[in-house]
Amino acid sequence: MPSSILDDAIEDLDPGRNQLRGRLEHFRDVLIRDATFISLYNDAADVYSLREDVAGAKLHLTQSLSTGLPTDWRTTDGSTHENSQMPTGEWASGALVLFDLGFYDFWLFDWIDGHDGWFVSRVKSNANFEIIEQLQTRRGNSIALEGKRLQDVIDDLQRKEIDVDIKLSFDRKRGSCRSTTRAFRMVGLRDTTEDEYHLFLTNLAEEEYSAPDIAQLYRARWEVELLFKELKSRFGLDEINTTDPYLIEALILIAAISLMMSRVIVDELQKLDAQQRESDDAAASSTRIPRGRGSTIVERHSHLIHLYVMLDLGYDLPDLDALLLWASRNPNPHRPRLYERVESGEFWPEFA
Repeated sequence: MPSSILDDAIEDLDPGRNQLRGRLEHFRDVLIRDATFISLYNDAADVYSLREDVAGAKLHLTQSLSTGLPTDWRTTDGSTHENSQMPTGEWASGALVLFDLGFYDFWLFDWIDGHDGWFVSRVKSNANFEIIEQLQTRRGNSIALEGKRLQDVIDDLQRKEIDVDIKLSFDRKRGSCRSTTRAFRMVGLRDTTEDEYHLFLTNLAEEEYSAPDIAQLYRARWEVELLFKELKSRFGLDEINTTDPYLIEALILIAAISLMMSRVIVDELQKLDAQQRESDDAAASSTRIPRGRGSTIVERHSHLIHLYVMLDLGYDLPDLDALLLWASRNPNPHRPRLYERVESGEFWPEFA
């Protein structure tokens, strides 16, 4: 039931205005797929197992760059691989999807391309693609790349950029023995400090996005890391103090709902800010009141927000005396207090 409530909230949430501009305006949305680990007490390992006698949960989500919110949210035990929790349906159609190496899967890239989506992914350091076409023409004695294997030439290259088409083979359908061959684009930018290339795999066209453009697009993936940090530092996912699996799930879902509430609040504050300044410049308001401030607002003023929501919905305020009396009662009245133990309790030598 709690997870279905979250699914409904994600589906019904109005994304508002599309804030994607510049390099991003070509896409319906920019989606960032990632997962993060949540530490748990080891007594919860029966349900949320990482490895033998060690507990941990993993939160899998897809973040929309246009709204800053998850479009898909799943919780599993810590040992579950990221690729097994990919959403289904037409979620990638018209969107650019950014992946880290945890989702390095040729079948997945082919699936996105076949559903009219785009992707950018880092390339594994040991990748050894066959280069089938060099997309940049170079003069002089530069190394010819066509027909070569990546690992055979990568250490000898000195150019600032690599922009080639590569060939890769994989199973078209997972679990089958039927393989297929596809050509995708690989770009790279040389890091002179580390003396290495940062390589990216993509299906974006050379005519529309240069190699530096691809690297710049990939930088947006850092947004999901900021989202995970926000969930943990502001909404309590850094420390879950229970071993009850139902409470663990509830606390994770509460964090998700609180995140969405903070985004709604910031969106309304941006509109209010624009009205007060008598401006239609949404970008200026989003700079003055960034999304990340919403979590701080919710954390600091949650009690006031709850009270105003209660009043707006027609509820009566709680009786303050009864509330304080309930909150002040000792949850363990059967346990003798320290001075009572001193007065008449047994002598415990280990504390002497």
